[in-house]
Amino acid sequence: MKNIYLALVSILLFASCGQEPASETENKIKVGSLGFHVSFVVPKDATERMDQFITTHQQFMRETHNLSGDQEPIVLSYSVFKSPELNNPFDPNSGETGNTLYGLTEIYNGPEGVQAHMTLGQKREAMFAELVSLTNTYSVAGILGAPVIAAME
Repeated sequence: MKNIYLALVSILLFASCGQEPASETENKIKVGSLGFHVSFVVPKDATERMDQFITTHQQFMRETHNLSGDQEPIVLSYSVFKSPELNNPFDPNSGETGNTLYGLTEIYNGPEGVQAHMTLGQKREAMFAELVSLTNTYSVAGILGAPVIAAME
């Protein structure tokens, strides 16, 4: 029993190495932050195109956005989700439709970050044109520049 306890403690200590203290990982997203979320339903024959856009967009975000500091755009959260579309989203055994779902989410402190993001994005004409094309073709929902109404503060 003592060996099991020591092994668990060792694993927990090792697993926490290199992690930031809790005070430094505080959630910066607050009620009133502004964000985007766009949902896409993409047929299988177009997923490569969507994946390429996501790669390009992520590179753009890394090159032009900040995670902290005073220089906008400061992105509080950036995430992309990808999953097969299920016949019944609450039943993983229901089978797949053949489409792929994508969700693109970005959250900023306020309007200055949103505006800086849009200004920088539109300067990348090919990327922005591809976003507009993909959105017009495959987007099923978009929330653009909307306030966060609930957050883990």
